[in-house]
Amino acid sequence: MFSNLYHAFQSIQAWIKYPPRQAALTQKIVDRIRNSLELQVVVQTAVDEIAALLRLDCCSFFWYWEERGQVEIVCERRQHEHQPSYLGEYPLECFGTMARAIAEGKRIVNRGTAHLTPTGLRWRIQQLLQKSSANPPSLIPNPSPWDYKASLLIPVTGKENGIGFIACLCEQPRFWATPEIQFLESIAESLEIGIRQAQLYEQTQNQAIREQLVNHITSQTRQSFDPQTILTEAISHLRSALEVDRCLVHLVEDYQTSDLPVVNSETAATCNGESLNRDHLYEVYRQPFTPCKDTFNPQGPITQWIIQHRRAVVIPDVTQDERIDTNNEEYQSAHIKSSLVVPVQAHGKLYAILFLNQCAYIRYWSKHDQELAQAVADQLAISLQQAYLYTRTQQQAAHNAMQAQKLAEMIEELRLTQVQLIQSEKMSSLGRMVAGVAHEINNPISFIYGNIPYLENYVNDLLRLVQAYQTEYPNPSPRLENILEEVEIEFLSKDLPKILQSMQSGTRRIQEIVQLLQRFSRHNEASLKLIDINVALENTLLILHNQCINTITIERHYDNLPHVECYPKPINQVFLNLLTNAIEALNRSPNSDKMITLRTQWKPSIHSSDEDRVEISIADNGVGINPEVLSSIFEPFFTTKAVGEGRGLGLTVTYQTIVNQHQGQLDVRSQPGQGTEFILQIPVRHHHALKSSPSSSQSPTPASDLSREVAKPS
Repeated sequence: MFSNLYHAFQSIQAWIKYPPRQAALTQKIVDRIRNSLELQVVVQTAVDEIAALLRLDCCSFFWYWEERGQVEIVCERRQHEHQPSYLGEYPLECFGTMARAIAEGKRIVNRGTAHLTPTGLRWRIQQLLQKSSANPPSLIPNPSPWDYKASLLIPVTGKENGIGFIACLCEQPRFWATPEIQFLESIAESLEIGIRQAQLYEQTQNQAIREQLVNHITSQTRQSFDPQTILTEAISHLRSALEVDRCLVHLVEDYQTSDLPVVNSETAATCNGESLNRDHLYEVYRQPFTPCKDTFNPQGPITQWIIQHRRAVVIPDVTQDERIDTNNEEYQSAHIKSSLVVPVQAHGKLYAILFLNQCAYIRYWSKHDQELAQAVADQLAISLQQAYLYTRTQQQAAHNAMQAQKLAEMIEELRLTQVQLIQSEKMSSLGRMVAGVAHEINNPISFIYGNIPYLENYVNDLLRLVQAYQTEYPNPSPRLENILEEVEIEFLSKDLPKILQSMQSGTRRIQEIVQLLQRFSRHNEASLKLIDINVALENTLLILHNQCINTITIERHYDNLPHVECYPKPINQVFLNLLTNAIEALNRSPNSDKMITLRTQWKPSIHSSDEDRVEISIADNGVGINPEVLSSIFEPFFTTKAVGEGRGLGLTVTYQTIVNQHQGQLDVRSQPGQGTEFILQIPVRHHHALKSSPSSSQSPTPASDLSREVAKPS
């Protein structure tokens, strides 16, 4: 009683709640069905969705084949793993009283209970639900053959000579509500369309695959010059197209002794379960057959007949061919029952022999089989002939490629040498000019600076003399008083020492600048020496001081560094290039808080094989570098500046100085609008490979490297 009331309540609830969602749920399942054009995927998708939506213990799809009188269950969805699977074929008689309805393609409803009596609440609920449907469900009280108590079978047409059914199964009695049946019938209608589309797609695909197979063989054999690729691809596709058990191709002796490349006997390949044998014999075969390379006889009767007559051999039954001995070990071990053998030849030259063998049954080779095999053999002959010609020219092509590579290297070397010469000449001239200017300025400044103390003493003596006169003659004449008032002797005596002090400070500053220019140019110093990196950075900042004052903030984070053995002149130019680029980037930036951050860090070696290094970081918060040009910034003559503003050499020389000349590392990190950071790492001790005696204007590196000299900032 309570069970009936529970099922009645569930039915009312389904009838009330389901209609507003029926269209959306139907569309959802239909969309899932239409996502695939494969028949099995279509029906499995429908089964999975229905089972999950209706909370079924099992949902399956089966076909009834009228000609065979069989029911084939093709897919199912079980809620629990312990439930048995019913996939497979069954006689229609196994379905008992449902057999007739299945054969007629009718809808079947089985609630798993006895007939309802026309009294009570359950009967009224059924009547209420049936009034809402123009096609009320038919009732079959017999239990289903799946060992489920309740079942609902919805017919699905769409396949020739067959009727499909959606089977909804429950282990407990279930009252199938009319909305549920209507919902399943709407799904069945959409499923019928999906099945027809899948069948049409399958037929079209099968036809297209067969045509594509022949075209692919022809195309592949014309495109490749590798014999292994030519032969294995061709026989693999040919075996699939003709559905034979074995397909072999054997290179004859004339071909093997030619100039064609010989495949390494140690190599082999496996593709889709088909073994490709080595040496001059290539084979593909169908499982469960095994390879027959070991038993293949290159001097066999059919091979000799083909070499002699150069014609195809068609053998429907090998036991009836007089050329093959009844005790032939080769054919017996390979289980060959039928064979089609075609010569691969062109212009009277035999390159290979193509074997098509049927092992499972006797096969009568059709005209289509022979034509397809002959077409493949003709294309193989053309491709092997091309491989022969290709081998003849391969050595010459390799020689030409080597010469071209050497020529390209020479051109690149000339281009890099050009950069080196430009930079060497430029920096040599610049160094001489800076040294000359510094020397010419230094002489008069030294004269002025050296005479200022004497001038100061003379002025002090004169002032002391004036004061003595004022003391001895407190009442000067009117004329002298006018002169004293005119020259403002008191102001002059106070201001003149200050003027001398300012002159001394100015000349001292000029001397410092001259010494800085001399240190930066390093014109008269050895190329390789120990320097303080922090001091070198500060010297470079002093040169650029007028470009940074009042506009750019310099933030310093200097580590306590050891002295670094390096080439000071190129290293100073590296710092100048990077700092100048940072200043120019900040000048183009709309950011009001412009900043350059300098960091140095000592990185001692951790392992004995490592070396101590010094890391220098120069970062700015300017406009940054676009990602599309970031990989090209170190290339010679590459610049993003306007014509006449940059030479495209600064960063190139910077990279070559750090990486090639000092065996260091140079990395760049940049994001548009977020600034740029250059990170340099150089070893504390210079590599002995670069130890030589370079000139003052040229580094001791080979001519093939880019210039190691300094450059104007690009």
